[in-house]
Amino acid sequence: MNRRNFLRTAMPAGAALAAGAASAQTGAPPCVPPRTADVVYEPTPLAVVDTLIAAAAVGPRDVVFDLGCGDGRFLVAAARRGATGVGFDLNVNLVEWAQANALAERVDERVRFEVRDLFTADLSRATVVTLYLLPELNLRVRPKLWKELAVGARVVSNAFDMGDWQPDRTFEVPTRYRRAYLWTIRPEHKRA
Repeated sequence: MNRRNFLRTAMPAGAALAAGAASAQTGAPPCVPPRTADVVYEPTPLAVVDTLIAAAAVGPRDVVFDLGCGDGRFLVAAARRGATGVGFDLNVNLVEWAQANALAERVDERVRFEVRDLFTADLSRATVVTLYLLPELNLRVRPKLWKELAVGARVVSNAFDMGDWQPDRTFEVPTRYRRAYLWTIRPEHKRA
């Protein structure tokens, strides 16, 4: 069984067992994600994370939101540059893993992770948004980015573009998809 299929089957089962055990111990209802995830977790290679964080010129004044944060690697890299941030994921196990990674890297006071649907999150505080979603999800989230992000906010995506929204820069990266993208929110997006 390959890693992707293992994670697809084992992680929800593990989450259910853990939630049931926690519920039995505390009497609280188990933490149930708002809905089933749209993508299967696949980590962005660290070299690509570094490329995109550098391309977005992330620094101490930035608030980075990672939509589908997985293990938290984008926010850990951003926090190392002094930024703060929030990661959203539907997978409880990945959120816990991201929190553990932030703690291990000693950036846990700069970032937090939430079990939340990215389509219900308020993105208005973000100055940078990171994505590694599927093409159709990028297109679904694009109007939300245009509506909620301030002019000048940057958006980076590993692997997939945003349809007819032309990127400011395209990067060749060492992944199976071979491309990553950077966009900037402009005044015309606010009118779209």
